[in-house]
Amino acid sequence: MQILKDEIRNNILKSALQEFRREGYMKASMRRIAQSAGVTSGNIYRYYASKEHLFDAIVQPVYEQYTEYISVIRQDVIFGCLNEPPDAPGYFSKIENTIVKLFKTYSGPLMILLTHSAGSKYESAKSELVELTFFILERVVFKIKHDQGSLAVNENALVQMLASSIVEGLCLILRDNEEGDILQNLVDQYLFVYSEGITSLFKKL
Repeated sequence: MQILKDEIRNNILKSALQEFRREGYMKASMRRIAQSAGVTSGNIYRYYASKEHLFDAIVQPVYEQYTEYISVIRQDVIFGCLNEPPDAPGYFSKIENTIVKLFKTYSGPLMILLTHSAGSKYESAKSELVELTFFILERVVFKIKHDQGSLAVNENALVQMLASSIVEGLCLILRDNEEGDILQNLVDQYLFVYSEGITSLFKKL
């Protein structure tokens, strides 16, 4: 029986991280990963039975924390909007803290999760963040209007557009910046501009 070695496993994970960052899940190749890790194409499957299994090893830890944080923020919004004035900057700050905190521990995997997971079981991660952002903006509009019904058609379209564009911008920042301090400053400035502008805009609706 062949003994699996931690050094080889770590080399495979490092090579896979680079491959998934460069090619995304769908276009990533187990053959290229094996070649980069210095193992044969047959041997890599002794460590990871499939590309999906290897992707799990890289992305699942950050995804589990990510979904937990998303759930906590959603509950904060629900309870907060019952008793407090609308606070888009405060809720966006929680999103910022979540992204920066995860980035410090899982910089590469977080970027892959949000920008390169199409075709995998994690591909909904980005849309989950869009849905959370929409949920926050929707509650802010309701609070401003003193209305808990439903958004008008034009309001719904506006909120959906803003939620999508906010998340797209965050993903671009993650994709193009690997330095923690730079990323934190960019995310902070980006969300500040959005939250201030959005609050002002919604008051005019």
